[in-house]
Amino acid sequence: MLNLLKSDTYRILKGKLGFYSVAGLIIFGIFFGIVRDDTPSLEVIQDGLSSASIFVSIFMINIFIIVWGHEFTNRVVNNSLIFGIKRWVYFLSKVALTFILVFIFLVIYTGSLASTVWFTGGGFSLFEMAKIMLLQLPLYFAVSLIGVLLFNVIKSSNVATAVFVALILVGEGLASSFVSSYFSAANSLLDTLLFTNIRQLTDYQNVSNQTFVIVFSSALVYSIIFYVCSYTLFKERDFK
Repeated sequence: MLNLLKSDTYRILKGKLGFYSVAGLIIFGIFFGIVRDDTPSLEVIQDGLSSASIFVSIFMINIFIIVWGHEFTNRVVNNSLIFGIKRWVYFLSKVALTFILVFIFLVIYTGSLASTVWFTGGGFSLFEMAKIMLLQLPLYFAVSLIGVLLFNVIKSSNVATAVFVALILVGEGLASSFVSSYFSAANSLLDTLLFTNIRQLTDYQNVSNQTFVIVFSSALVYSIIFYVCSYTLFKERDFK
């Protein structure tokens, strides 16, 4: 698995898509980090990390294209399996790489945001910022597994990308309206919405212990479901 990660890392460093992603994340971090009026620096950080629920998630598309789309489109997975790499090892290495890149993307965005806030609005608690980011991280992993599932379910990378963007932009809004209108008895499910909870964690000090349990337990359950479904599809897929 380490050899797969090394070869993928070399390919990413040689490609341009990863560079464009980093540049985009830095630009968005700067944009959201400019302190306006008399807004406290930490509040700007919280707002910026709340906005990240959309922008960092959208930039995950590049991760899916790099890690999954490239493998399927260029038939790299075929060659790897022919040379005797077990499917579960190959799949696990790709999920691990996805998680690593999600972490790097979030760190880059947060670093750009923090640097801009520091220079334009003054100092703030780095510990508080790091705590918010680390609390959000498991939920971003769960979100990334949605993309992994889509890229394994849908053979066209363009269609999978479009579906993922739609889920980010309108998915939770539609789900909330549908559940509230037709399944009011299931309103408790609305407490498990990933993007909403990512934003909610920016103000973690006002989040109750019960809500913390719901947020992280639901993210874990979703992650397991998405991973198992994705691997089952990958394992049964006929690569020709």
